[in-house]
Amino acid sequence: MYLTARESIVLNYNPFITFAADPNPQQMNQAIRASNFLISAARFMNSLRVCKLKPEIFHLNPEKSDTAVFERLMRLLPESVSFYGAYAFNAYPLDMSQYFRLFNSTRIPRQNKDELMTDTSKNHMLVLHKGNFYTFPVFDEQNNIYKPEEIYAFFTQILSSGERAEFSLGALTAEERNSWASVRDHLEKLGNKETLNQIDTALFCIALDDCEVTDPTEMSHEFLYGDPTNRWFDKSNTIIINKNGHAAVNFEHSWGDGVAVLRFFNEVFDDTVKKEFVNTKTRPSFSRGTIENYVKKLEFNLDEKAKSSIRKAEENYRIATSRLNIKNFEQDSFGRKFAKNFGLSPDSIMQSGIQVAFYKVFKKFVATYESASTSAFKYGRTETIRPASMATKRLAEYMFNKKIDESNSAEVISLMQECSKYHNKLVKEGAMGQGFDRHLFALKYHATNRKKQPLPEFFSSHGYKFINHNILSTSTLAYPNILNGGFAPVVPDGFGIGYRILEKNLGACVSSYSLSELNEFVHALENTYDQFYDIMKKTPIKKKN
Repeated sequence: MYLTARESIVLNYNPFITFAADPNPQQMNQAIRASNFLISAARFMNSLRVCKLKPEIFHLNPEKSDTAVFERLMRLLPESVSFYGAYAFNAYPLDMSQYFRLFNSTRIPRQNKDELMTDTSKNHMLVLHKGNFYTFPVFDEQNNIYKPEEIYAFFTQILSSGERAEFSLGALTAEERNSWASVRDHLEKLGNKETLNQIDTALFCIALDDCEVTDPTEMSHEFLYGDPTNRWFDKSNTIIINKNGHAAVNFEHSWGDGVAVLRFFNEVFDDTVKKEFVNTKTRPSFSRGTIENYVKKLEFNLDEKAKSSIRKAEENYRIATSRLNIKNFEQDSFGRKFAKNFGLSPDSIMQSGIQVAFYKVFKKFVATYESASTSAFKYGRTETIRPASMATKRLAEYMFNKKIDESNSAEVISLMQECSKYHNKLVKEGAMGQGFDRHLFALKYHATNRKKQPLPEFFSSHGYKFINHNILSTSTLAYPNILNGGFAPVVPDGFGIGYRILEKNLGACVSSYSLSELNEFVHALENTYDQFYDIMKKTPIKKKN
């Protein structure tokens, strides 16, 4: 599906996840943070490639299985029977087949269907600054990560050198895929094949931005798309770091999903905070030779046709991204801990709030998408959860039509608990491959692409078209290391909602192509979660057994 899609991957597919600020404000320096992120990422990659990275396991009884005893036992068991050993502890290993694509991977544009390329033999880094492309090695001849002060010197060298590139190729990766494929073929004929290969095979990309924004909404625009001259959207993942040290991951979606990216994201963040390989006392130092022989600026051969393609790509990019509006909100009135006192699933309360708020503004119910990971299965990707249900409809209509006070707050809690119970059922069904969306998609694909038969009438029905026009596209990012995260709407008249609920607070990053509708909807969201808190605060009902 992803590789055959021909529209631009920017706004349509690539999401972003913003790192929380480093707890030590002195570490919020662009070169320092870039150095630490790279070192921690290289350590993560080493652990993955020598099979020392802790497996992803879903613990149904963590007191029994998430222990040192369990880990020691699993190490002793042969791989062929280790699953059954874990099963005895009510623990279930999850698929990690996507993880290798975190590194040395790129989506290559091709006519009609793109190609995923991974070359694990390479050990250089790609860094973008002012539209210029730089590479440098991350591992020395003994396959050891370069010393922190040397990595720091590489980044310092890049930040202190070079004017802004007159023609940067970055915007080309945001073009319609067949157009970009044609331009890339032309670039290769001009003698740029090996230079492009340096980009494609790099471990991953770090983009050093010149902007100094700190507002969450402004950073959301920067990290979701930002300056097209300082991006290579085809790389499997890019860490973007601005001048204030704020950072995010923007990742290409065809190779994998949030499970792999979030594991990488969280471990890299924790490692940089705990270790501080580079800090304010570190001095950039490189004594292995001339640093210019290690930090290399990539040069491209461009003719007038290539330059014209770049100018056109930048103009298309500006037009496309200028239409998108984003709004963030944060509330610290309650979080997961408080909601659980009333037997409410934290994810359900966020999804119920989205349904209620949308009904308040638009007086209707629409197709809603939430993804569930199917990594319990080999090569599992995702299944769709459909949060809009009869339970959320009853809750939304009740809250809209009734005046809510202490006399009926218990009834609202009961409706919220019904939503939670049904939502939990949907989540479990999705995770266990019992959803219907992927099944129907496969049948449709098989009929049209494999059997070449006429499209069955069902797939042209109003109902099928309705549920696949996802006005509300949602995703949860409930980790303390995440400041926010988001994506663009998947349909022109829709909303993209990256939401989070932590122990004591909640929030969301919401996008829309209509500024007025965005403002109305976000205001309704804030008001709805305030209502939920007031209702729970005044209600003596406690968690159901």
